[in-house]
Formats: sequence, C-alpha cells, structure tokens
Amino acid sequence: MRTLIEALDQRVLLTDGSLARQFQASPLNAERDLFGCEDCFELLNLTRARLVREVHEAYLRAGADVIRTNTLAASPLSLALYGRADEAFYINFAAAQIACEAVDAVPGRGRRRFVLGVVRDHGWDLPPAEVEAAVAVQAEGLLAGGVDGLALDLVPGTGRARIFLAGARRAREKLAGRAPIFLHSARGEASFSKRNLDLSDGLIGFRPGKADAKWLDAAISREGVNLVGGGASPRQTAALDRVLRGLAEDSLRPVTAWQRATGAVDEVVPPSSVLSLDPAVAEVH
Repeated sequence: MRTLIEALDQRVLLTDGSLARQFQASPLNAERDLFGCEDCFELLNLTRARLVREVHEAYLRAGADVIRTNTLAASPLSLALYGRADEAFYINFAAAQIACEAVDAVPGRGRRRFVLGVVRDHGWDLPPAEVEAAVAVQAEGLLAGGVDGLALDLVPGTGRARIFLAGARRAREKLAGRAPIFLHSARGEASFSKRNLDLSDGLIGFRPGKADAKWLDAAISREGVNLVGGGASPRQTAALDRVLRGLAEDSLRPVTAWQRATGAVDEVVPPSSVLSLDPAVAEVH
C-alpha cells in the first residue's frame, strides 16, 4: 500500500483513538498550555508539541495504521471563539508536522503508516464564502505540514460538502499539492451526491471502534466501513488491532467490501496487524 488512497480502497484500516481523553488525563496548566482557553486542546500543537507527539506515538505502538491530526476544532471559525482565529494556519501546520514526526519516530518494520488531516464541520451558520475561506486556511496548513490526505468530516444533511470541497481544493491548488481529499461519513455514500463524490478523491466510511468481532464484521461487510476508530486509549486500539487481525482473510487487515465483491486485491505491504507490538505500548500518563 504505497498511498493512502490505495490503502483505504483495499483494506480496512485502524486509526488512533481519542486524543482529548489522553490530554485530559495529562497534567496541564490551563494558563500556560491553553492560554486560558479551557478545553481548546488544539492549542497544544503550539505549546506542548512533545505531549501531542507522545500521544500519537502511543497509538502507533498500539497498532494504528492512520494517525489523525489534533485539529478537530482548528478551523478559524472555531478558534475565533477563543480569539485565536489568526493562528489557525500555524496551529494546523504544527499539528501536521507533529503527527508526521510521530510516524517517522515509531519503527514501521517495513510497512507504511499514514497521517490524515482532519477538517471538521461544526455547523457554523455563516455565508458559504466565509465557510469556504475558513476551510481553505485549515486545509492549507495541514497540507503544508505534510499530511498524506485530508478528511472532510461533515454534518450529514447540511448540503455543505460542495463548500468544503471547494475550500480544500483551493488550498491544494495554491500549494500545487497532490494529497487526496476524502469525504468522511459514518453513513457512507448515502451522505453525498454523486457530483460531490466525483469532486472528491475518495470516501472514508468511518465507525468508532468497538472490539466486538461480530459487530465489526457486519460494519465492514454490510456498511462499507474502511476506517475504524481506535477507541478511547492505546489499550483499546491494541484490542481493536487484534480483532481486525482475526477478521482478516490473511491475518493482516480485512479486505474492504468492494474488494471482496471484485475479488481483485493487490499484494500489499503488511500493516501493523502482523507485527509484534512495541514493548513500549502503554497508556499515556
């Protein structure tokens, strides 16, 4: 699996788990680390880069194939609530670089892991041009920081996919980049029009992880899931890694539903599921 598009097309991959829960369990000084902006953990990309990287690394050691950037609320529109909108580009750029450094720091043992830049829709009631501009700023920071792809995590039924796609594509064109732009939904293709699916580079069918083999198998085979969330902690990610390995046709990762239908699965580089876990797997304290 040389690219993220190929990987998500062929196999059901495992992401990291919750970043916020790990940050909440860490000793933080709200004034120093969050500039007094309680719960705005995206600011840690600027103030506590080492902590953010350590959390990413713990999930990688637990078996995650994909690391998501610490940017769920890093849009200029969300950061404006804390008076930090002007820092949006730098916060996203730093988040991407930290995640990439974590992937480089944890031995891959012959396989590729990926960094997925997350751009989330928080349902802002603003003119489309303002939303598109905000998406462009966030996407530009993530792409400039080196992510392997962008995930546009949208609120279903709002009709804003076209706006988000326009902002993300604008940023990519500005940078002359090639990273894919994915539409991201727990409802699969039903969430988007064919036109919007064609404007994207692919679809991420996501489900929060649950270490239940029967449930996961149904989500993969019936709902087209190709990305599974890693739970609330590295320990839960490691448990999900074992379940996915058990569901796989070759003890690697399960084949996606559409590849099962075609029967045409290319030879892939083994993901984390066939490799011994790093002895450093542990909760982040």
